[in-house]
Amino acid sequence: MTRPRFLLDEHIGRRVAEEAGRHGVDVRAVDGSDLAGLDDLALFRRAIADGRIVVTYNNADFAPLMGDLVREGALVPGVIFVDIQTIPTSDASGLARALVRIAERIAAGEVDASGGIFLGRT
Repeated sequence: MTRPRFLLDEHIGRRVAEEAGRHGVDVRAVDGSDLAGLDDLALFRRAIADGRIVVTYNNADFAPLMGDLVREGALVPGVIFVDIQTIPTSDASGLARALVRIAERIAAGEVDASGGIFLGRT
């Protein structure tokens, strides 16, 4: 299986992308990019077009959007839903480490992100 590519939602800082990137994970941050300010649906559609898995703390909005897009026939690469109680937004290193681990598991075929993954610490 190919290595996954991630897109960090706007509320996740670039530091997560930088730290995970040092471990060979392809992560793009919305924060500070040309994607900043897009609404959630437009961002999700961009992730799909780019073959990226969305990483978000915004579970309330992205879960129903994912369902809507799948019902429309979109081939959604996936969403990683991060629980703020498990990995706080202030823990950039913790989230980066978790993404490195999940990327390895996706690449090994152990995990399929297309149905959504709820990410907590292991």
